[in-house]
Amino acid sequence: MSAYNRRMSRSLRIDVYADTVCPWCYLGARRLDAALTARPQYAHRITWRPFELNPDLPLEGVRREDFIAARIADPQRMRASEQSLVELGRPLDIVFRFERIERMPNTRRSHLLLALAARRGLQRTVLDRFMRAYFEEGRDVGDPEELVRLATEAGLDEREAARTLVLRSGQDAVLAAERHAAGLGLSGVPAFVINGEYLLSGAREPEELIAALDQVGSISAESDAS
Repeated sequence: MSAYNRRMSRSLRIDVYADTVCPWCYLGARRLDAALTARPQYAHRITWRPFELNPDLPLEGVRREDFIAARIADPQRMRASEQSLVELGRPLDIVFRFERIERMPNTRRSHLLLALAARRGLQRTVLDRFMRAYFEEGRDVGDPEELVRLATEAGLDEREAARTLVLRSGQDAVLAAERHAAGLGLSGVPAFVINGEYLLSGAREPEELIAALDQVGSISAESDAS
C-alpha cells in the first residue's frame, strides 16, 4: 500500500477544549473547519470538550460591563483586542458584534447541552449556534430558556434539551472532562488534541492546523505500516 493510500485511510480523533463565550474558540472552530476541508482524505471524529473560563460566575451571569470593570485591568487594550478579532473574523464569515453583548454568562448549562448534542450527532451545529447567538446577536447563552430555544433551532428536541437543564444531566461528565483538561496542563482555550498524542494550543491559522493533521497522520500511517 502506498503512503498516499495509507493516509487516505487514516482516521483522526480530534478533541477540542473550548468555552462557548471564548471569541478565540469561535475563530478556532471555523479555522479547524477550513483545515479539515483542505484535507478531505482524513476521516475524522471531533469531540468538543468543556472548558469553563469563568466557572465561579453565578448561574444567572453578570452584566458584562461590571465583569470588565472588576476583572479587566486594561479595558482599552481589551477594546483593541476586540477590534482585532473583528478583522480576523471577517474571512471566516464571523461578524463579531461585541457592542451587542450585555451579559457575561456562566457557561455550565451550555456545556450540558453540548454534551447532549454530542450524543445526538449535532454537537458542531449546536456549538456554532451558541457562539453565533452570543457574539453576533448578543443573546444570553447562560439563560436556560434562551439556550433551549437556540438548541432547538440547531436540531435538538426541545423537551429533551429543557429536561437536560432541569436535571443537570451529564454534569458529572462535564466536570470530569474539565479535570482531564487540568491534568493536561491546559490553562487556556482553544486547545486541540489530535489522536491523544499531539497538543496544539490557541486559535491557530488553518495552515498550522493542516500541518498538525499531516504530522499526526504521517506518524500514524508509518505506525500502521510497521
